[in-house]
Amino acid sequence: MKKRVEERKRSVAATGAVKTDTVVRVVYPKGSEGEAAMKWKILFCLPVFLIPIGCWYDAPLTEERALEVDPAVLGWWECVSEDTADAEESERMLVMRFSETEYLVHYLVGQKETFYFRAYPIEIGGVACVQLQIIGFADGAADQDEKPFYAASYNLAGGELVVKLLNRDLIDEGLTGSEALRRAFLKHKDNPELFRDPGRFRRVKRSKG
Repeated sequence: MKKRVEERKRSVAATGAVKTDTVVRVVYPKGSEGEAAMKWKILFCLPVFLIPIGCWYDAPLTEERALEVDPAVLGWWECVSEDTADAEESERMLVMRFSETEYLVHYLVGQKETFYFRAYPIEIGGVACVQLQIIGFADGAADQDEKPFYAASYNLAGGELVVKLLNRDLIDEGLTGSEALRRAFLKHKDNPELFRDPGRFRRVKRSKG
């Protein structure tokens, strides 16, 4: 099976040294089992929720959907990143109102991949965040055997949407069930590092005419 491997290296300063992280993307023939598996690996690297490989959960923090969606985050957003200057690598998301308490998020990676998320605002121990669930791809529903849940926080400032991820070092992805996740969340709710790895987005400007 012919495979094309792309590498993207990101250097960051750490304690005076330079650390290089390499993300390897393998592109399989369309319709193959390998292609289906890679959808999940690409998903784990999405800047919108910046979700690292394997860092998903088997249950939501809560299934309660009592909070109304925030109209300020609805619409088209694009990732603010030097790595996504190329149209083939640019990443955008469309945040839509699915109901009074739920969002539907359509996420696009260039012209290659499409992901769909269900999301809803929640509050645990006085901490506001958003519960996420991957529900599908361009060619069908997500595999229910995968861990589909994650959580993120966001902030709107200076015209940008800043999204942070639930810290897997504090909330172990090995925890199972909503109750165990909530206990861990409440234990660390006052920790400023509860959400980390900020990703920045700006609104997509509508073309005139």
